[in-house]
Amino acid sequence: MLEARHVHKYYNTQQTKLHVLKGVSLKISKGEFVCILGASGAGKSTLLHLLGGLDRPTKGEVLLNGRNIYTIKDKERALVRNRLIGFVFQFYHLLPEFTALENIMLPGLVCGLPAAEAKKKAQNLLSQVGLEKRSTHRPSELSGGEQQRIAIARALVNEPEILLCDEPTGNLDSKTGEKICDLLSGVGKENNYTILIATHSERIAGISSRVLSIKDGQMASGV
Repeated sequence: MLEARHVHKYYNTQQTKLHVLKGVSLKISKGEFVCILGASGAGKSTLLHLLGGLDRPTKGEVLLNGRNIYTIKDKERALVRNRLIGFVFQFYHLLPEFTALENIMLPGLVCGLPAAEAKKKAQNLLSQVGLEKRSTHRPSELSGGEQQRIAIARALVNEPEILLCDEPTGNLDSKTGEKICDLLSGVGKENNYTILIATHSERIAGISSRVLSIKDGQMASGV
């Protein structure tokens, strides 16, 4: 359902032209739990941003359900991101002035859900991630692990076809990170979500159905 074809990404700096991705190709099937494993600077985050429509490749194609997401208008691509793709980042990106419940509701409201429906879905997701008693707390009143659970719930509120996670445990201690891994695995199996995680964590690689390795901007191997 998600495919990259010979994707390149360059960034221009004052000194040089940085070649971050060097002809990356991959295919992700519906319902897979795939890990992209690589060291810091290997190109994992850049690849995830391109696959999710957040940044445009310099060369190559990104297809979602057979459609090149970079040949459509920016406004339409934004709708595709909102409705079909959920994002989970290392640093949560929760809005500090809103409660946990309100943070989860927001993508649904942006998508046009009535407030009552968005609230009901957010409450159900709070229960799924075990934080129904923290619904009125703001991010500053939550631990790192709790904030990441809220971020995962927020990513799922529009019932996306694919969940893209960029180092979701990178800012957490090992024990909390394991809980987040288990949560993602459980959510994926229960709802048949397609999950793609960019990480350097061998723990996440161990629970994935398939592991792709990236090194110096190129896919090194796949299992």
